[in-house]
Amino acid sequence: MSRSIVKQASILAIAGIFVRIIGALYKSPLTALISAEGIGYYSMAYNIYALILLLSSYSIPTAISKLIAEKLAIHQYNNVQKILKCSFIYICIIGGSASIIAYLLAPLLVTGYSVLPLRILCPTIFLSGLLGVFRGYFQAHQTTFYTSVSQIIEQIFNAIVAIGCAYLFIKPLMETGGSEMAAAGAAGGAVGPGIGVLVGLIFMMIMYLKNRNHLIIKDTPDDYEDSYKDIFKMIIHIVTPIIFATCVYNLITVIDQYIYSFIIGTDPTSASMWGVYSGQYIVLQNVPVALASAMSTASIPAISSSWSLKNARETREHIRSGIRVTMLLLIPAAVGMSVLAYPIIGILFPQEETVATSTLMLALGSPGIVFFGLSTLTNGILQALGEVNTPLKNAATALIYHLVITILLLMFTPLGLYALMIANCLYGLQVCYLNQRMLRKITRYRQEIKKTYLLPIISSIFMGIIVAIVYYGLFALTRKVLIPLVLAVIIGVIVYFVIIFYFYSDHPQELSSIPYANKIIYKFKKH
Repeated sequence: MSRSIVKQASILAIAGIFVRIIGALYKSPLTALISAEGIGYYSMAYNIYALILLLSSYSIPTAISKLIAEKLAIHQYNNVQKILKCSFIYICIIGGSASIIAYLLAPLLVTGYSVLPLRILCPTIFLSGLLGVFRGYFQAHQTTFYTSVSQIIEQIFNAIVAIGCAYLFIKPLMETGGSEMAAAGAAGGAVGPGIGVLVGLIFMMIMYLKNRNHLIIKDTPDDYEDSYKDIFKMIIHIVTPIIFATCVYNLITVIDQYIYSFIIGTDPTSASMWGVYSGQYIVLQNVPVALASAMSTASIPAISSSWSLKNARETREHIRSGIRVTMLLLIPAAVGMSVLAYPIIGILFPQEETVATSTLMLALGSPGIVFFGLSTLTNGILQALGEVNTPLKNAATALIYHLVITILLLMFTPLGLYALMIANCLYGLQVCYLNQRMLRKITRYRQEIKKTYLLPIISSIFMGIIVAIVYYGLFALTRKVLIPLVLAVIIGVIVYFVIIFYFYSDHPQELSSIPYANKIIYKFKKH
């Protein structure tokens, strides 16, 4: 079963990384079109949109996946279809209301040039909820392929439409330039997410209709059936704490935005700096975190099923496998991001006025990748165990400390924008600690330290040294960025896994959940 989880997570992770790479890549031409100031206006609107989405429907795939997986495990097939119907009704009421309210209250939620981008984003809240129901339904059946494809389609259309509309919106203002042009570009960029979600929703509807006969199991005489009232209660009971936990967990960007604006200011220079933090550092940090998100999504149905059947041993094995594989991938990703921060920023965000700040922030803030990845995964595991209130409590506790640290650093140190990066990393670290402590209490589960953390760290340090030598050596010889970067990444991946397979060569079963790992170790030992 652990191999199945990793397989599904791998599909979702590949798609997630691809999606986030597209997201990072399209931000470069978008920033070039509308300037860092325009990205700042867009980010302010997008952060509020993301918060409203979290409150209304963002966590619906997790809740639906958990509920349906539990019903499938005990063969209550009638309830599966009832849950699907009730989920759509829930989204129509909650998601639709949230879209309308956000549109009407936009001038109170954001200021000035961010109002129009927020209003353009509002219909996407409702559409995202509908799309999330389909994704949760397929994930509960332990197939992440359709979710992965829909994510890629969504992001491709998002990127194309955002850049195209941004250009069309700023074209009449190119001669005058200034803040008006940046604001128009931000509004154009806000069209992209809505079109992307709409196309992804159409794809998922087609896939559901195509596979409906295969997924829907015929009624059986003893098939237990809950009332619609009971199902709505179950959805609300699970969705509500998950939504608030996810909301609090992701609230820091919105809170940081208001704190930063209040203490530092809202002038064009401050808006540009905020665009560097939220539109560059946070975007790049989230690219490898997609691995943890994928593992969390893929683990929820299996952990929910085994825990509902009171199989504690299998549950602990799922947790162990998920955390170990995630750390094996996120730790080298963090080291690689840090070592290669300059060429990554230079290619994606080459604006001269911000490149130095972005590079230093990514290099120093890369540990946040590991912290947020692990906290994301453990949030999902706790929710799968039915402890839906625990991530909320842990995130809220960490948020209080984050508020204090952020305000003190901004007010009493000269760190400026770097204060946000430091506080961001510390927040992720604290959530990791609180979640791990609760996992031990609930399941009596303890993660092995050496092979989960220490060996990947040692391997990543060696990899980082080799990568630095390869990239900066080739850069000194060629004065090119892209080709040395690609070669350094390829060599780094090879070096890392050679070292890892060497460390695990005497214990290949420790990597058995990774597809083909045993075969690779066998060939490695043979030679």
